[in-house]
Amino acid sequence: MTKRAMTIAVCLLCLVHAGGTVMADDIRKVRSIEFRGLVLLSKYDVIRGARLKAAGDGIIVDVESVERVLSSNGFLSSHGVEESRGRLVITVTEKKPALVIAVGHGSGTVLYEVGADGAVISRDDVHTVKVPVLVLTDGDFRDGAATARARRLMKLLAGVRRAYPALYRELAEIDAAGSGIRVQLRGRRTEYILRPEPGDFTRLNYVAGYCDRGEREPEEINLTGNAVIVR
Repeated sequence: MTKRAMTIAVCLLCLVHAGGTVMADDIRKVRSIEFRGLVLLSKYDVIRGARLKAAGDGIIVDVESVERVLSSNGFLSSHGVEESRGRLVITVTEKKPALVIAVGHGSGTVLYEVGADGAVISRDDVHTVKVPVLVLTDGDFRDGAATARARRLMKLLAGVRRAYPALYRELAEIDAAGSGIRVQLRGRRTEYILRPEPGDFTRLNYVAGYCDRGEREPEEINLTGNAVIVR
């Protein structure tokens, strides 16, 4: 048996003892692993749970386990694995978070990242601070499943993202844990009180712009009635 074959055989035995049976055809020794397409994820996020083992001048890889963890990663829209010139090349396309949902529980808060289609792409592992945070209660969003109210709010914010992209980027937090919603914009102290309706976000777009131009920062602006109430 050659030195390389012996190394792979020994590492294969280690992988088997680590849990589960693997086929020899799934095992490869490569000099290195190259990652392409990473933007928000780290390489550790991508291969966490895959079977890898350092072996002298290279890495023993259970390629089937790599494929499995990539396929189960909800943050990826596509992936590819190939061997090139002694390297294992992992290419991924990430989904873009559109919203973070913070769900209050008795024991704390669970965070979900949601894509543009409203599907959860990660839990308790927020990868960006550049999207709004929607605050909900446990009754609105339980174990990643949205109620009708939560779906309406998510649809409302998706409409704001399309109609007023500049305003959407400025939304820091939308607190919908109560009956109405309270909105905080990035870098401003003013809290806006709105109804969960598209028209109120249209008013917010104009009023917030007016306040920015006039460098006004009242503590609270209520947009729920016919008149704008400033406190």
